[in-house]
Amino acid sequence: MVLETFDGSKIPPIIAKLLTPENFEPFGGVISPEHQVIANDSNANYGTAIKIPKVAPVVNNYKMSQSGSSTTNWNIFRCSRPDHLLTEGRGNWQYTSTVLERHPFTTQTFLPLGKTDEICYLVIVAKSDTKTTLPDPDTIAAFLCRGNQSVTYGVGVWHAPMITIQDRTVDFAVLVHESGIAEEDTQECYYDPGYQVYYRM
Repeated sequence: MVLETFDGSKIPPIIAKLLTPENFEPFGGVISPEHQVIANDSNANYGTAIKIPKVAPVVNNYKMSQSGSSTTNWNIFRCSRPDHLLTEGRGNWQYTSTVLERHPFTTQTFLPLGKTDEICYLVIVAKSDTKTTLPDPDTIAAFLCRGNQSVTYGVGVWHAPMITIQDRTVDFAVLVHESGIAEEDTQECYYDPGYQVYYRM
């Protein structure tokens, strides 16, 4: 469901930074073992594992929706690099962001399948304006994510569709609650022209 189209030329360039649990906290949660596994975490599996509890939120607020119910679903997204939105020059990359979406009643977790510590995807997020619930342009942020990190978008957090930045497909397991009613499950805002996000590989 499209809510609004904005003039993206009014948004200043966004510089992507490396993802950490701390810098993503305003937008949701991160599963990142290299940041979260520490010596005092509790042992599990009879001493053969370390447990780090509650690293990312899982929230279902569909009881507040018109339908009042949903199912919890695992989906797979096989993502290809959006070459039509990317420009490269001497190792510096520019991505043109043309849409933000949100899920007003649920968190959404993207878990890359296949362990790698290479940077392989880009996340763009924004908070809602407190008066309009549309994306607040002053809060747009971008993060470079490694293949051994997952992100959980908080309930109602605006985000770009998943952006793979490797020249190969990346599969994500996606955990989300859905009612099957389009206007409850996903809301979108467009940017024409898009705004620019810069990153370096």
